[in-house]
Amino acid sequence: MDYEQLKFIWWLLIGMLLIGLVLVEGLDQGARVLMPILARHVREPLRRDRAIASPQSVYLLWLAAIGCTLSLVWPRLGLMPCLGVGLIALLSLLRRYGLQLNRPAGNAWAWTGLVSGLLPALLIGVMLGNLFLGLPFSSCGQAGCHYHGALSGLFEPFAVLVGGVCLSMLSQLGAAWVMLHGDGAVRWRARQVTWVAGSMFLASFLGAVLWLGAGSHGYSLSAVTLPGVLCSPSNGVVLPGNVGWQANYRAWPWAWLAPLFAITGAVLALFAAWQSRAGLALLGGGMATCATLSSAGFALFPFIVPSNLQLSASLTAWDAMGSEKTLGMMLIVASVLVPMLLAYTVYSLLKGWDLFIEPRSAAHSSWHRDTRMVRRHLALR
Repeated sequence: MDYEQLKFIWWLLIGMLLIGLVLVEGLDQGARVLMPILARHVREPLRRDRAIASPQSVYLLWLAAIGCTLSLVWPRLGLMPCLGVGLIALLSLLRRYGLQLNRPAGNAWAWTGLVSGLLPALLIGVMLGNLFLGLPFSSCGQAGCHYHGALSGLFEPFAVLVGGVCLSMLSQLGAAWVMLHGDGAVRWRARQVTWVAGSMFLASFLGAVLWLGAGSHGYSLSAVTLPGVLCSPSNGVVLPGNVGWQANYRAWPWAWLAPLFAITGAVLALFAAWQSRAGLALLGGGMATCATLSSAGFALFPFIVPSNLQLSASLTAWDAMGSEKTLGMMLIVASVLVPMLLAYTVYSLLKGWDLFIEPRSAAHSSWHRDTRMVRRHLALR
């Protein structure tokens, strides 16, 4: 296996790890969105301390795996992976305390969990949106990269729209997960969130695709000396003019299946929520999440962080990689640790199966209370 093949394999592996992290985040986020409502109606601890420990440890393990992998495989990213992982880890700790609803200030902690639960998804989307727009940084040889913008410049309208896409996408997935495991009032409210979040995702995703195709000019990496091989720093140059980042989709027509699957998954989740079929809603939400991230990956490949200030400073999968020896050793380690991480994730999710199931008496009373509420609402209409 040569150096170029290792670079491409690691591009795929990092993409899979990022999709796994976002899926774990999405399964947890539905509870954060519903938490202020649950705080008013679910009074018993429901063995939360035991059930919370496993998802929290899984999430932190995924964060650690992503941070270490990015730092070792793409060393030219510098401190960006560490700063991002540290910020998300801090927000996850706030979510952990937001779940302690049996405290006297339960509602305040619940809203803390809500805000800290929404921020990671929103920030992930904003970061993804800025990759399409490009970041204002330059490279000065041995001096490294220099960022020339302000923090407020990261919140461009298109980046905020992509943040809304990610937020609604993960809210739909998480609410479907809660609907699958919940009883009574919890299941009914999760069904409502699934429907609302799915509708918002469809609208924002289609809006982002149209905006990107109509007004965004992306970049492409062109080989100038050896067109028959994969681009590398010595034989490639960054060129503008890739309108809407559609060059890869024109080169690979099968890549259009990714955005098609994203829309199909969202529609499937909406239909399943309307029919109260939680398992099908979870399947549709997971399909929409994986396909949406895959759509972004197909559009950006091989760029990791493009520069809109100095095109030659853009970081790609070919010039941001570590040494061949590092990539080979990391591939061996990943072949052992990644399956273990996946197995532990599945075990932890199954262990926390009853996290959102209310006690029998509470579920029975809340179900009848909510049924009366729905009937009264329909009668008023």
